[in-house]
Amino acid sequence: MEDIKQVVYSRELRLSEVMAIGLQLFGKNIRTVLLGVLCLGIPISLLVTIIQMRLMGFYDVVDAILTQDYAISQAQLYEAMSQLFIYQILAMAIDAFLVPIFMLGIAKATKWRLEGKQKGYSGVFAQAMLFEPTLVKVGIVYMISLIFGAFLFFPFVYLSVSWCFYVFCIGLGKRKGLDALGHSLMLVRGRWWKTFGYLFVMGVVMFLGNSLLNMVFANIMSMMANNQAGVTFAMNALYIACTYFVNGLFASMMTIFYLNRESGLFGMQALEEEIAE
Repeated sequence: MEDIKQVVYSRELRLSEVMAIGLQLFGKNIRTVLLGVLCLGIPISLLVTIIQMRLMGFYDVVDAILTQDYAISQAQLYEAMSQLFIYQILAMAIDAFLVPIFMLGIAKATKWRLEGKQKGYSGVFAQAMLFEPTLVKVGIVYMISLIFGAFLFFPFVYLSVSWCFYVFCIGLGKRKGLDALGHSLMLVRGRWWKTFGYLFVMGVVMFLGNSLLNMVFANIMSMMANNQAGVTFAMNALYIACTYFVNGLFASMMTIFYLNRESGLFGMQALEEEIAE
């Protein structure tokens, strides 16, 4: 592992190296990933499934209105659209405020494994929780910016890539507040297209992994005679929880990507502060 650490902190890694090292460390941390899925992935998946079920109900109402199956008053339509907006915001808030805790826990475990720390892995998620106030503050700005950026495709893509490291800047680089967004921008500046390429390929890997899981769960559901609402809810929640294994792999790869970029451009100062805790 010392050789891998030397490689990560000594030169710029190729995409294949980032993914291979991330995969190797993910395998070594599989128990930590499982702990994160049990402690964070399952509760988050239950929340997401509840929101998804409510959204599906609203979509059915809208579809019925459009097909003129039944009439609805303006007040009822306004209430339905207001609740639809609220649940959409809640879904985004989960992605911005809760999922990063899981990502940070995996990031810490990946970094500790890379640097040879042999104990304390079960506490990575508790340590990640300490960053929740900062994640919420920065996440609000991040979420609002992406919402407005979504109206124009290019600003959305540009910000998504430029701020891709902000969670790692908070948890591993000890960046405070909005400085995490600014520092992520500096890490990407001059390397935007290269960063985009790395993220695109890793995103494809995530997509394929989640698609495989979706296929498996779809086949299971098709073979089950009982497709009542409770069964559908449970299977959907279990599927989302399983996707956190794919998210864990992505977090491991992104951690290596961040550590390599941070140490290469700005040295080891911020990273050594995290080691000295």
